[in-house]
Parts: sequence; structure tokens; C-alpha cells
Amino acid sequence: MMPTLTTHLPVPRPSYSQARENLVKAIPPRVLCLLACGGIDCRYEGPECWKLNQQVIRGIFSSWVTDDIIAMARPSNHLIEKYNIIEQFQRMNIRSVINMQLPGEHAHCGPPLDPDSGFTYSPQIFMDNDIYFYNFGMPDFGVSSLVGIIDGVKVLAFAVREGRVAVHCHAGLGRTGVLIACYLIYTLRISPSEAVHYVRIKRPRSIQTRTQISQVFDFARLLGTQLVQYPDLSLRHGAPFTLQHYLNRQALLLHGQEARTLRHTPKVVYLLCVCISCLALGLPAPPEVQAELEKRSALRTLSRTVRETLVAKQYLPLLREGRKGSWAGSGSLSSWDEPLGFLERKREVLMDKRSYSESDLSKITVNEDLELGPYCTSALGNERHWCVQDLIRPDLRPVGPLLATLSPGHQTSKKESHTLNIPISGMKTSKNCAQRSKCTARKVLPKYRSNIELCRNLHNPGPTSVARAVAKAMADLGPPGETILQRSALLQEELNSSECGWALLVTESDPSVLSCLLWTWLEKLRDPVLSAEDLDRLCIGSNNRKPLSVLKKPQRHTIYCLLSCVSTVTSLCPHREDGVLQHLIRALTRCPQEEMGNHATLMKVLKACLKDTFQNHRYLMRACSTDVTL
Repeated sequence: MMPTLTTHLPVPRPSYSQARENLVKAIPPRVLCLLACGGIDCRYEGPECWKLNQQVIRGIFSSWVTDDIIAMARPSNHLIEKYNIIEQFQRMNIRSVINMQLPGEHAHCGPPLDPDSGFTYSPQIFMDNDIYFYNFGMPDFGVSSLVGIIDGVKVLAFAVREGRVAVHCHAGLGRTGVLIACYLIYTLRISPSEAVHYVRIKRPRSIQTRTQISQVFDFARLLGTQLVQYPDLSLRHGAPFTLQHYLNRQALLLHGQEARTLRHTPKVVYLLCVCISCLALGLPAPPEVQAELEKRSALRTLSRTVRETLVAKQYLPLLREGRKGSWAGSGSLSSWDEPLGFLERKREVLMDKRSYSESDLSKITVNEDLELGPYCTSALGNERHWCVQDLIRPDLRPVGPLLATLSPGHQTSKKESHTLNIPISGMKTSKNCAQRSKCTARKVLPKYRSNIELCRNLHNPGPTSVARAVAKAMADLGPPGETILQRSALLQEELNSSECGWALLVTESDPSVLSCLLWTWLEKLRDPVLSAEDLDRLCIGSNNRKPLSVLKKPQRHTIYCLLSCVSTVTSLCPHREDGVLQHLIRALTRCPQEEMGNHATLMKVLKACLKDTFQNHRYLMRACSTDVTL
């Protein structure tokens, strides 16, 4: 939920009066270009009217808004050639151009339009030089639909990860400012007033009309309703949602590879399963966790810049020295509107965790039934990585930076099935099995008595006590302790209010907190993942080779994601398998403890799927054991 606007932050006002806006709409485009812009001598079509400090890109009226985004007036074929714009872009690492114009607009300003594109330049000029081009047209002085803005913001967020981005409309003020302000709201979770004021500080006279300001506020309100990860009416975070409802909202917000691979799997469930599995195996953070931490680092830098800029212009109060750590370490600007005392207490609770190195963990000996405190895995700098999907059958492993758990119905191509990449400490693996067969030096993995022993040897897990703690936390059917509930609630609040909440989630090292978060999310859905009708269908098809195929894709993918985590944990503590599956069934069906006996068929189905996961993982390891080169 977006924070409420504070009293000290003024609401942005349009730079155009109502009468001027009505006049602009009434005047024909040709006359408007002549009167408002200057026609052929339009001040936005060249550098003559602008000082050098207003030309970040020499020859174009342009300004830095963030370290990665430039707002600029539209370029033209003439300016691109005269001022070597392509060379400037390459020198500044500008990898993308986002055009907010409609083809054919402002045809009477500056040089003639390019006949093929309808703009003052040909987009092919940029694309021929490995600079991406995107077009999200808005009417001049107007807005587009909220869905169009969301699409533009997601593309801008993706483009920023590839390099710097230049955004333009005609003058680079109105529509360009709207997109950048919405991007800041999307990434930093700041209020719309803060976003508009910041953009105007960096690019004066941006976001010009009432409708443009209203769209920024409408975008913030829409985004606030979509950000909720844990529904809770007592925390003002909206009505509960179903699994499909959550996935629809997730699809609205995610972009790129992450959106494609998590099409049917909730991100919160997926990341929790990855973290729990890595914790159980005593392994360092996988690429998904690294990506969230890198994102948090970038957001902290940007958020600090935004806040310092707003403070310098007296839009926000200067924090006292004793309070600086509260916001500087969080990377979240949405917390500025919270009472400082409450924010500091949240930080103290979240950060008050014991941390152990791998060598410290090896010295810990704990009784299996003893309640364990938080533990952390090895340092994030370790080069070895592992993902939940390493324990999934080879035809389920998708390709991409974010590996989502898929159902057995998914079949990879022949090429994909031969590009397995399983890092092993002290060895180098090649990407193609055919190339491996040509290598003269080979090291064949020794035989092991069980799949569990093989997993332990390959992944070099941490102390068994940590795996036992994870298994015990996942199998515990009793109510969590007060401390666990408190820390879980604080993490839920961070996830609901801050993009950096994901980074706090993936760095959590207490298995009880992670398990509580996982089960709580499933239990807070408006409807259980498995309804009574779903259970009936599973009973009828329980003897099928793929019993979960009778379920819908969101249900099937979510359950397979959960089972991949369960298989990892129970492979190290087999005697906890029934307890973990019972807790899983209870979370999926929302049935009380006394009715667990009625779900014997579901237990049978889940065990069969779990066994299938073990068998295919063992097959995967055997297939790759002869292809590991020295």
C-alpha cells in the first residue's frame, strides 16, 4: 500500500493553467507548432536556446534524472549526424531509447518528419548500432491508459538493467516526466508527490498538465493495490486474494525472464522454497538471491540520491543524526512517512539476529528435537551456486537466469536437455555433453549407497544440525512461538510496503521464520489451493502416472515448487517426511488437524510425486557423472 502523503510535502501543481490547457486542445496542430514552439525554428529541435549544462547530450536539450536515465527532447536525423549522437550514446553507455511520441505529431516543428517512421529520425539508426528502441505513444499534453503506463515502466526497468536509457517525447517534459515519475514509484515505492517533485527538480517544468499529474497519482494508487504479498485486513492491505488473483497481479508487475518463468508460480513461494532448500543443504545463495541483493544495492543508492535531493530542496525534513540509519539502511523511501520510533523498532527486531560462519556451524551439536535459533549459510561471495531445480528431473529444468519450477508436463528441447550445468567444487564442467566425450582426462564419480549420500557429496552441505532444524520447522504443526510470529509479521509488512522487502526475505536465516512465512502465505489465501472438487479429481486420478495433471496449471506448478523444496529437506532427514507432508496438506487444503486422516489419498499422491522427484534426480546425477572433466 502506498504511504499517505505527509503534511509537509506539497501536492504538485500543473505548470499549465486550465485555460491554457483548453486553448492547446482547441488550436490546430500547425498553428500550435508556430505559436507555442516556433515552427521550423522550434527551440526544442536544436541546441541554440539551451546552455551547455542543459545539454547532457551535446546538441539536444537533455538532463540527467537518475544516474541511469536521461530525459531529452526528440532527436532528428540532422542532429544525430551533426553532433555524433550515436557516438555520444556509446560513450555514455546509453543502450536504449524510449520514444513517448505518436507518429506524425509536431510535423511543423523543426526539420521534416522521416517518411518511413513518422518521427524526426529513423529508429533503425539506433538499432543498427546495438541501441534498443521502444515506442510507447501518448497524445501530446495527454496520457495513455494505466496498462500502457505499466508496460512502459516495466520496459524502462528492464532497459535500466541493460545500461543507461534516454527517454524523450517532443520537448522531453510532459510525457517523458510522467513515465520517469511512475518508474520511481514502481522501483522505490515512493509517494506520487515525491516522484513528481524529484523529476521536476532534475528536469524543470516536467509533468505539465492536470491529467498528467492525475495519471501519476492514479498509477500509484493502482500499484499500491497490486503490491500486497500477504493480505491482512488489520494492516489496511486490502481484501484477501486467491492463488489465481495473486498470479494475475504478479503478471502485471513482473517483467522479462522473471515474468516468463514465474508465469504459474508465486514469486514469494518460489523464493521461500529456494531459501529453505539452500539453508537445509548449507549452501551459499543461488543466482535468484544474488539478483535480489544486487537489486537492493542499486535501489539503496537511488533512494539515497532521491531523498537527499528532496531534503536539499526542503520538500522533506532533514533526519537527525541519530535517525539516519533508519532510512539509509533500508533502501525504502515509503518508510519516510512512518513514525520514526516505529521504523527504528522494526529495524532493531529484523537485524537482531545471530550470525554464524560455516566453521562456527560445524562446531554446533544440537539434539534433534531441541528448538534451534537462527542460523545462516556460508558467505555470499562463494563461487558455488545451487538451485532447487538441481533436484528436479532434467526435462523440467527451464533455461534462463531465474529458474522457475515447472510441472512434468513441460518438455525441454533436445538442445536444452544437453546443456546441463551442475557446478561441482574443484571441477570444471563443459556445457555440451558431446564436447565432454572428446576430453581425454575424465573423472568418474564414485558409486554411492544412496541418493542422499550422492547429494551430500555433490553439494557439500552444511552441518546436519541445520538440516534437522529446517526439517523440524517445516514439520511442526503447532503454533509458532511469539518471537517467530513477530519477526514473520515484520517481514510480511516489509514485503507489502517495500521492494527491498525481497532482499530482507532472502537473507533471513531462521528456518522457523522461513517456514512460518511459507505456510502463512498458503493459509492467508482467500480459498485453499486445493478445493474439495480438486481433492475429488485427485482421488479419481490417483493411479495415473501424473496424478497432478488433473489440476490447473497454477495449482500444479505451485505444488511442484513446494514438493521440490520438501524433497530437498526430507532427503537429508527422511524420518521427517510424513510430518512435512502433513503440514503441506494442511496448508494446501486448510483442513483442521483432526481431519488429516481423511486425506490419505492426497498423501499417497504427494509421496508418489516426491518419489518421482528422487528417482529422476538420481538419474540426472548418474547421467552426468561420466561427463565431469578435470
